[in-house]
Amino acid sequence: MEFKHLKSILEKHNLWAKKSLGQHFLMDESVCQKIVHNLDLKGQTVVEIGPGPGSLTDILLKAEPAFLLAIEKDQRFINILKEFENPVNTAFTIVQADALNVCISKLLSEHGKAGPYHIVANLPYNVGTELLIRWISDIENITSITVMLQREVVDRMTALPGTKDYGRLAIVLQSCFDIQELFQISPEAFIPPPKVWSSVAFLKPRKDVPEPNVIKTLGKLTNMAFCYRRKMLRASLGKSLPLTLWQKLCDTLNIDETRRPEELDTHTFLAMAQICSKEQI
Repeated sequence: MEFKHLKSILEKHNLWAKKSLGQHFLMDESVCQKIVHNLDLKGQTVVEIGPGPGSLTDILLKAEPAFLLAIEKDQRFINILKEFENPVNTAFTIVQADALNVCISKLLSEHGKAGPYHIVANLPYNVGTELLIRWISDIENITSITVMLQREVVDRMTALPGTKDYGRLAIVLQSCFDIQELFQISPEAFIPPPKVWSSVAFLKPRKDVPEPNVIKTLGKLTNMAFCYRRKMLRASLGKSLPLTLWQKLCDTLNIDETRRPEELDTHTFLAMAQICSKEQI
């Protein structure tokens, strides 16, 4: 399918973005090429989330992965995606499903594929962070994640301690991934144009990914801490945790309980989670 014809195909089938699904279709070919150029996908297993009319799918197929699985929630686009010419060296499968409700590894296994995979996604702004957090549960099978999100979300993912964007999302994701913002995208690259700029982020699983129970505890701790962002730690974690445990954390990790949560780095939060995970908080 020719990229330049995608807009006319949308018009022909009267297919427009659904606000309820947070859809904004990427229609700039140069942006799609830039996304895929960062990856070496030849002979790899790739999962595309939310392909829509297929602008990025087209470029992904040309990168010659061994297998491309497209997961699309919106039934309207299934037949359009099936029209893509399929290179002989790429197996291409489309599944209609909500990415929030599927286990990617299980879905790949059902199609005869196992082992590591890359995720490439233009995520709806309303579910993007939830999907990223959920994918951590299968991180041992993920080679990389390349994701397009609202720029403000990527700012929060890559934020450093002491900044306004630093919080729960940065701490949890940075404990599991090395994260890099690749580039930003103008609203004009989409149909319809969103009201905000977008960013493309690249996430690579860390070699020292915490144990699942530690990640779960880290989520609980950061939720406790950042629910009271402007309060001192003794008024957030100090009030939420058992007193003996809180005192143990402060003593063991040399934590000043008069500091605010955004002042603690990811390493400290992770060390707290490792201790608390043994206490089953």
